[in-house]
Amino acid sequence: MATPVSRLNILHGPAFFLALCLSHSVFSQNGLSWSPPITVASAGYGDSSPRMALLGDGTPVVVWGKPAAVSQIWCARWNGNAFATPVQIGTGSISPGVYDFGGLDVATDGERVFVVFEDFDQGIFLARSEDGGTTWQPPVTVFSTPTSMGTTISAISTDAAGNPLVTFLLQTSSETDAHVHLARSADGGLTFPDSTNVSAPAGDKGQACECCYQDILTTGADTVFVAFRANRDNLRDMWVTRSTDNAGTFDEACDVDAQDWTISACPFSGPRLARLAGDSLLAVWMSRGTGATRVYASTLHGGTMLKGVEFGFPGSSGGTAFNQNHPDAAGRHDTVAMIWEENGFFGTGQDLVCAFSITGAGGLAANFAALSDAGAQQFPQLAYANGVFHLLYVNGTQGLAYRQGTVVEPSEATEAVFGKNPVQVFPNPAGDFLNLRPAITGGVVEIISVAGKSILTAPLKQAKVQVSDLPSGIYFMKILSDKGALQGIQKFVKQ
Repeated sequence: MATPVSRLNILHGPAFFLALCLSHSVFSQNGLSWSPPITVASAGYGDSSPRMALLGDGTPVVVWGKPAAVSQIWCARWNGNAFATPVQIGTGSISPGVYDFGGLDVATDGERVFVVFEDFDQGIFLARSEDGGTTWQPPVTVFSTPTSMGTTISAISTDAAGNPLVTFLLQTSSETDAHVHLARSADGGLTFPDSTNVSAPAGDKGQACECCYQDILTTGADTVFVAFRANRDNLRDMWVTRSTDNAGTFDEACDVDAQDWTISACPFSGPRLARLAGDSLLAVWMSRGTGATRVYASTLHGGTMLKGVEFGFPGSSGGTAFNQNHPDAAGRHDTVAMIWEENGFFGTGQDLVCAFSITGAGGLAANFAALSDAGAQQFPQLAYANGVFHLLYVNGTQGLAYRQGTVVEPSEATEAVFGKNPVQVFPNPAGDFLNLRPAITGGVVEIISVAGKSILTAPLKQAKVQVSDLPSGIYFMKILSDKGALQGIQKFVKQ
């Protein structure tokens, strides 16, 4: 697609209405409007190692762990207004290794959901759901840990045929001499017959950082990219390796990180990848090579494996006190966003900072702002589909939290569609009824969820609409005249 997905002339259906509704957003920056935070699950379910993926229709599925004597893995699916009651994923005789920043990962193919998890001494395992995360099959073994070795920090993606690709760290039992390996399935995740040393092309025998996570990105029918943090005599820079035979072999690699951070301990923070226009990729990571804990981004041409432009983000405190970490990125074509945690952006606690662009990676450094929220915000995960960014993170006051960021046009574009006096709805938040101003007594109203699902359609006989039967949540109201002409769209909250 040659033009950004935020342009009005290429948005269709519910996504079009979501992108235009600005009136009651809690936070917005140029081109992006965020919903209020929504709790994923109550605190009793835990909040370690949060991960998120989108089903084929764009519905988010969240998985996370709860450390215990026998650790647990939980899954919750978005139902259009809130997250359903979490479902525990059976792990058989394995007690998964789950911790704040890692231990498991999730990927999807249509309604199929794959969750990969670890046991350092036993191996890497995969659980599979065929119904969007509602029920789960018993786990299968992805890779068995050899004697005197350990396996940890797994990641997962799916190829063009919907088969899972799993990366993990294979290292000694004393957590030295780590290498990134990839196991691939050709039968939908039922078996994983072989594995490949992914990090070998990175030089110095392809040694990897012992506790930093990886990321996998698949493009086309058979191209796979894996990003990881290397450990070359304690030089902890970021590399991307590539396979052009669907993860059979990896023979190209690029050092995307010019910071050359030397440290004798693991930073516990890895890179993320996002796909841009054409063959371009975006890699994001944290480094302390300059003495500051700072987030960086670099472009990479996937066809030639040549690095493009690298840039860092200024910190909230000025000077070298950046305190940035755990970045993630998502997007498509020229529409892309980054999210990271940063201490002291508002001078109080730890917040999330978002950078956004509809002109590719070059626009990120010119458009970033903090998403203020109560408590400390950590470990953000970002996904994108159909003009909507989905954000998952750990909130210090409510556990796992979720937000949606809709791509919007400037206010001038909204006025061009609706005129300068669009229909307003009140009270907002609403209880039993919503009133319309100006008073419209004919036509039709449609209520749409924040996920773009049509909830109800009803004739407009009075200048008010009954919403008492709606569950609490965020909605959009579309108002049409008797002849079907669009009169206005407004966002509202049902108490």
